[in-house]
Amino acid sequence: MASFCHPRIAAISLLLLSLLLFRVINALDIYYEWNVTAEITAIYPITNNQTVIKINGMFPGPLINATTNDVVSVNVFNNLDEPLLFTWNGIQQRLNSWQDGVSGTNCPIEPGTNWTYVFQTKDQIGSYTYFPSTNFHKSGGGYGPIRVNNRNVILVPFPKPEAEFDLLIGDWLQDDYTNARIMIQENQVYPSVILMNGEGPYSSNASTSYESFNVSKGKTYRFRISNVGTQFSFNFRIQNHKMVLVETEGSYTNQISLDSLDVHVGQSYSVLVNADQDEADYYMRRWNLTAGAARPNPQGTFNVTNVTLSQTFILHGSRALINGVQSYAVNNVSYLTPTTPLKLADHFRNGSGVYRLDDFPTHSINAAASYGVSVVTGVHKGWLEIVFKNDVEDEIDSWHLDGFGFYVVGFGEGEWKLESREAYNLHDPVVRSTVQVYPGGWTAVYVFLDNPGMWNLRSQNLVHWYMGQEIYIRVHDDDPNPAKERPPPQNLLLCGERPP
Repeated sequence: MASFCHPRIAAISLLLLSLLLFRVINALDIYYEWNVTAEITAIYPITNNQTVIKINGMFPGPLINATTNDVVSVNVFNNLDEPLLFTWNGIQQRLNSWQDGVSGTNCPIEPGTNWTYVFQTKDQIGSYTYFPSTNFHKSGGGYGPIRVNNRNVILVPFPKPEAEFDLLIGDWLQDDYTNARIMIQENQVYPSVILMNGEGPYSSNASTSYESFNVSKGKTYRFRISNVGTQFSFNFRIQNHKMVLVETEGSYTNQISLDSLDVHVGQSYSVLVNADQDEADYYMRRWNLTAGAARPNPQGTFNVTNVTLSQTFILHGSRALINGVQSYAVNNVSYLTPTTPLKLADHFRNGSGVYRLDDFPTHSINAAASYGVSVVTGVHKGWLEIVFKNDVEDEIDSWHLDGFGFYVVGFGEGEWKLESREAYNLHDPVVRSTVQVYPGGWTAVYVFLDNPGMWNLRSQNLVHWYMGQEIYIRVHDDDPNPAKERPPPQNLLLCGERPP
């Protein structure tokens, strides 16, 4: 729980956090400098102090506050004792997978060094997050909020709220991320608490910190809610208040009133809340949903009835025992990270010696589970249908594709069949970058592959991802025109196999 208060005068101090380490160079250039450290910190209600990854001494990290088409530079100084990467969850990196910040596209930032990410929030709006993408670091913190605001000339489909608040909510482990990496193999990694903006639940003990927001009666506020956890979905509500859903990861939705909202790992929403009750403390509650029945997604305002599909992938996410090692797999292949990032291998070696294009089966198979470097072709400017099947019967899974948004067209229980398409919603599917798949069920999405690059398709469940549940989609255009895909940045880090 967290307090939701109604004082007579609205406090705006929390909003000033968005100005920390924020420098506007001009209307299109924003620069941040991050010092990333691992610090021993007390996390309530866990009794033992933990190693927490902080940015500029903050957990969660500072807000990235941008506007559509801004160019964002983030100079990351790695003060950890191991390599580090950050990814920008939901930022589409138009024509620029070089900045994606995952193991298949970037060499890591080595300890004691720095590297500057430069990306553009091209033609985007909405609520997103960033987090460290390798070495199970996300379980130790290092995450933070991203806002991409509309340009002034673009109308927002709701009145301007009195203020906006970022709610980063997620499960939290009792063990340091360094220990958790070892314990994964013994299936002993299990979150013990749910945090909101790095704080534990409300306690009557006055010495215990918790998150709260001060608002004024009669005013409307925007809450940007993100699930930054590792495994658990949660259900969110504000006591005695309705919420109006207005945005899902960059798409303005049909505005519907909700009593509560399910948020799955990696997902972000915006809701409007009118403080229409008498002044008092009202509680924000987030219940853990480790598994459960499907709840329909609210629908957007998109139409894909005239789409001609170029490809269909049917991807089964499952547990797998490979050579006695507990793993997770996609179509019985558990991803094995090569020493050379795929994007570098693609550019300098045409993939030679690092991966074999289309060696991965894009439909379910009966072969024994094995390790592999999974890279598949995505037809440039083609429509791809992806059917995600969750073969793990006791866990909700969620999937994310960097570089694109999903048109969520259908979901169901049991096996997907060709006739399942007859029940698709092609008239107004919601568009989002992360979609949930319920235990034993399937979810179908359409993706328009108009963004050349090497793009990561992964489970957002951190244990699944860390243990191999991911593939890469290579969307390639032979035209060398930079308007098709940007060349490597001048500060490109090199690692792994040298070019032949």
